[in-house]
Amino acid sequence: MIREPEKKYPCVGCGYCCIRNTCAFGAVLHPEAGNRNCPELEWTGARYVCRLMSPSHPLADFYRHELQSGGGCRSFNNPWRNDVRERTEEEARAIAGGTPWPGPGDNRSAL
Repeated sequence: MIREPEKKYPCVGCGYCCIRNTCAFGAVLHPEAGNRNCPELEWTGARYVCRLMSPSHPLADFYRHELQSGGGCRSFNNPWRNDVRERTEEEARAIAGGTPWPGPGDNRSAL
């Protein structure tokens, strides 16, 4: 995933990163999920959380370390950061599996 090295934002739990590209752990643990959202991603009513990082999960510390939890949001071009809410299936499908950075010809300065 492309990261914005110069600017980090506190994670607000918008779900953008996890819905856009399921992490390797989610993909391996849930191959049956296919193109759907990772079953470990849960909407709490206020934000999205990953159940793999839940304090009750025996490998939570490992997952938090490997996925850089707590490091802040560094996803370039995250349009959901200022609009934290449960996303519709259509919204999730529109960004799922996409490239988390502008493609050739995109005007990065306009984003």
